Amino acid sequence: MDIDIDSSDIQEKINNEAEWVKLLPKDPRQFIIESGESFSVYRTLTDLFDLPLDHPEVKIAHSNVLKDPNVNFLLDNLSDWENDLTKAHSKADYLPNQLWLLLDWGVRPEDDKRMQNAIDKILSHQDEDNGQFLAYIEAYDRKTKNKYPMWSSALCDHNIIVSVLLLAGLENDKRVQYGLQRMNELLKDTTQGKGWKCEPWLYYKRRGPGRVNDVCPMIVADALRGYWVISQEKWPDGLLESGITILNCWSKRSEEKPYMFGHGKKFRLPRAPFFWYNIGTILDSARHYPTLVKTQAFRELSAVSLLEFTPDGAFIPKTVYLYFKDYSFGQKKEASPWMTLFLSRIYKNAVDFDPKFIEIVKKIDAKSLKGSKGGAKTKK
Repeated sequence: MDIDIDSSDIQEKINNEAEWVKLLPKDPRQFIIESGESFSVYRTLTDLFDLPLDHPEVKIAHSNVLKDPNVNFLLDNLSDWENDLTKAHSKADYLPNQLWLLLDWGVRPEDDKRMQNAIDKILSHQDEDNGQFLAYIEAYDRKTKNKYPMWSSALCDHNIIVSVLLLAGLENDKRVQYGLQRMNELLKDTTQGKGWKCEPWLYYKRRGPGRVNDVCPMIVADALRGYWVISQEKWPDGLLESGITILNCWSKRSEEKPYMFGHGKKFRLPRAPFFWYNIGTILDSARHYPTLVKTQAFRELSAVSLLEFTPDGAFIPKTVYLYFKDYSFGQKKEASPWMTLFLSRIYKNAVDFDPKFIEIVKKIDAKSLKGSKGGAKTKK
C-alpha cells in the first residue's frame, strides 16, 4: 500500500474519535486503513474521513484502486450489453450491477476505457418514444413456444441504469435527462404507498410475478441510489414518500409483504455487494436522505445490522455471492474491510443527519426485532 497511514491528516482523523463510532464495539477505521484493500481504504479517506479528492493521500489511494487486480478482474469481465442476454437483475454479471459496484469503489468512466465503453453501450439503447433504457432480453412466444432475443426492458433495468448514469456524473447528458423524466413519470401510488411498481415490459407482454398494484421495494431502492446526487428541485413529487414506503415494508412485516420481498433471516444478514433486497441494500439506499434516516424503521434496521459486528468493530460476512469468493466480502472466515466500511458510512450519514440517532438506536432491543414472512396472524 502506497499511502502513508502515518500522515498527519490520517492520524489526526483516527485519533479524534468520530461520533458515529460510539455505535460500534470498537473503532474500525484503523483496521480498514491497515487492511490494504484499495477501494475500502479509498472510501474510508473520502467517506469516513471526509478528505477532499485532491488530497495527496486520496490521490494515491485512488491510484491504488485502479491498479488493484480485483478491480481489474471486474473491469475485464464486464458484461457485453449488446450481446449478453439479461437473465436476472440480482446477478453479478448484470452490467448495471457491475458498474454500480465499480462506481462505489471509486472508479469513474474517465478512469478506464473499459468502463466508459460499457456505459456508452447502455446509452446507445433507449426507447425514442418514452426515454426508457433498454436491455437485451430473451423473450418467449407462448404460441410457438420459441425463445428469441429482443431489446426490451422492465423498470428493474431502467431505474438502476438511470441511477448508475447519475452516479457516473452524466446528469447533463440529454439521454440521461430523458431517462430521468421517464423514471419521474412512473412514480405513482401503490398498495403500500408512493413508489414504483412492476410495470409491463416494453414491447413484450410480460410483467413480474408480484401483485399488480404492489410496490417493488428493489426498484424504489435502485431509484433512491441515484437521486441524491442531483438537486432536490429535480426530484419528482413523492420521492421521499417512496422511501417511507419501502421502509414501512419492514415496519409492517408482520402484516403483509410485497411478493418475493420477505424480511426473514436472509434479509436481516447484510450481503455484499448489495445487488438484491436485504437490510444493507435498504439502509444504503436511504442513507443520503435526512427524512428517511430519522424514521423509526431506519433506526431499527440499523440496530439489527449492528448485531453482526465483532467485538473488534469489524464485520465478518455470513452470506456471500460465490462470484466474489476472492474478495474480502465473498468469504465467511475473516472480517471484511469493505463490509465494515460499507455499513460504517451508513451510520456516519445517519449521525450527521440525526443528532439523536445514537441515543435512540442504542435503546432498541434489536434481538427482539424478528423477521416475518408477512400475512395476518391467525389464532390456533
